[in-house]
Amino acid sequence: MEVRENKKIQYIKSRLSDVALRKALQKVVENVDELIPNSEEEFACEQKFGLYEAQQCVTFVTKQGTDFYQLDNMALVPKGDTDNNLRYGDFTFRQIEILFMMGRMDNKEAHFWLRDNLFQGSRVDARKKTEYKAKFRGDERTDWKQIQVEWMKYCLNLKYSCNSLSRADLFRSGGKLPVEDGTNTRYPSRLFWGAELVEIDGMKYYFGCNVLGKLLAKLRESKCKLTYTLPNDMHIFGEKVL
Repeated sequence: MEVRENKKIQYIKSRLSDVALRKALQKVVENVDELIPNSEEEFACEQKFGLYEAQQCVTFVTKQGTDFYQLDNMALVPKGDTDNNLRYGDFTFRQIEILFMMGRMDNKEAHFWLRDNLFQGSRVDARKKTEYKAKFRGDERTDWKQIQVEWMKYCLNLKYSCNSLSRADLFRSGGKLPVEDGTNTRYPSRLFWGAELVEIDGMKYYFGCNVLGKLLAKLRESKCKLTYTLPNDMHIFGEKVL
């Protein structure tokens, strides 16, 4: 067993020595080396890379109609299903990604712009997303990389308190590890929030930090309530977080 553990750690270190992968991860975290586990036990830590046996995982992707779709942050509440709409104060919305994106910006104008322009239709308008990034480029919180996981916990709590569809998918996942499957994607954060399918010595694993999947597993175990810590100056629409 000791040899097998070492081989897994070696695989992770080898992958994380890749210049292109490190460059992508540096857009998401301050220190890529802190993502490297020292043992297989650390695979379960929120912000550590790991190799997770594929047969012990349930996967989801951002595509309507796919299995476990409602676990995805971009999953939409069906149009007209007002009972499952997400609510933050008097703001009603259909996918949790919009609230998560708001937390990234230290500017209430950006929050209102996001509310009015993004994530409310059947998909993100790429032109609007480009416009948003250009308009508010200098307004990202300086501590975003440090607080993003805590803010995700807040967002997941809200999502699963509002939306019975997502709760149903979560508990239907049973005792398996949810994984945001980034195998066929190339966005920078795919191996931080999710993982990709790999094969080592004939065994299939999901390789990544899989932070979102780990949080979902904890959410399931805690009956939809994650503990989080946010800075005192965190605000949405110019008001302290509810």
